[in-house]
Amino acid sequence: MLERLPPLALLAAIVLVFALSAAVAALELGVPPPRIWRRPTLDRQRDLAREVGCGLGAWLGLRAGCAIGGLAAGAATGIPSLALGGGLLGLVGVPWLVAGRAAQRRLDMERALAALVLEVQALMRQSNLALDRALREAARHPAPALAWVLAPLAGDAPVATCLEEVGRRAHSPLADLVVTALLLARTHGPETFAQMAEQVLNPVLELSVEIQEQNHATLAQQRAAALAVGTIMLGLLVAVLHVPSMHDFYVSAPGQLVLLSVLAMYVALVWLIGRVARPLGWAEWDLAAVRREAEALVG
Repeated sequence: MLERLPPLALLAAIVLVFALSAAVAALELGVPPPRIWRRPTLDRQRDLAREVGCGLGAWLGLRAGCAIGGLAAGAATGIPSLALGGGLLGLVGVPWLVAGRAAQRRLDMERALAALVLEVQALMRQSNLALDRALREAARHPAPALAWVLAPLAGDAPVATCLEEVGRRAHSPLADLVVTALLLARTHGPETFAQMAEQVLNPVLELSVEIQEQNHATLAQQRAAALAVGTIMLGLLVAVLHVPSMHDFYVSAPGQLVLLSVLAMYVALVWLIGRVARPLGWAEWDLAAVRREAEALVG
């Protein structure tokens, strides 16, 4: 077990456990993280935690627990490289496994966002509501995928401030586009948003959602292929380690090098598979600046 590890590896494992535990405890106590972790890394972890259905502290605790579990499983073999690899895979493997679910829920949100634009248009035309009133009415009975995102609009805070918070919660380029269009439309006449939606928003949202669906299907296939390869490799490794002579070889320095090389090749394989149809990146819009400019125009 752990006593088979060399002293340096055991010390590194202990330091890792304490560091992860301290990070989780700091987040639970509300201690602000270092600036380098605030964006975009922390935002990404917060998004994943929401998709899993837990808080940020619980999510990081889950990742720490998986890292410790992987470390313990690797240490049980008595091979230091497997202990190190198990800990790293436990730490980074959980976000990779739930990335598909996160992408699907984000796709559902963006699909509901396109429907929201149509709903706001209908409320403005059929019920003769102003844009702000139509937004609040739509936010009071949102689609499930938009319930958390539109929650600020269901309150009594200023609409412009609520729209900025909606964009922050959605964390999506399509949401940034819609929120920016809404902020700008509030500075013009009632027909501005209807024209903007018909000529720009609706076509762009429809095409973007279609592209996102295709990308999601491709990425799901890539993730399944990488997971199948990893499962086969893990099964073969477990079978090989049951042979005493092979176990003794992998405990030696050359065996450690072989295992590290195989792990590096698998990580490279997963990376290459992910590059086949990698989604395009996006730049987060400064919605706060857009809101200030829009309010200045209204004032």
